[in-house]
Amino acid sequence: MLLYKQKKNQGPKGNKLLISIIVVGSAGPIRFVVNEEAPVAAVIDTALKLYVREGRLPVLGSNLNHFLLYCPSARSDPLRPWDIIGSQGARNFVLCKKPSSEKMDKYWKV
Repeated sequence: MLLYKQKKNQGPKGNKLLISIIVVGSAGPIRFVVNEEAPVAAVIDTALKLYVREGRLPVLGSNLNHFLLYCPSARSDPLRPWDIIGSQGARNFVLCKKPSSEKMDKYWKV
């Protein structure tokens, strides 16, 4: 007699993290739960979708390649898209737009 049903195709679930992302120029942080094994690119994508769903301003766009995610407590370099979010040892992050090359060229010209 079968006492319980096994669920199909369920591997081990990773730990979940509640993270907080401050979007530069926005009123407050976005908080959501993410798998600690998730890549940074997936976290940026989720943050942008939640930002739009909540109707926040300023309007940012949805292309995750135009944004950088920083971990302010770890280092000053942005996180790489393939980095694992749980490997940072932090739960607070800062999301900002990448500077456009045109603006950077004007800034660095002498």
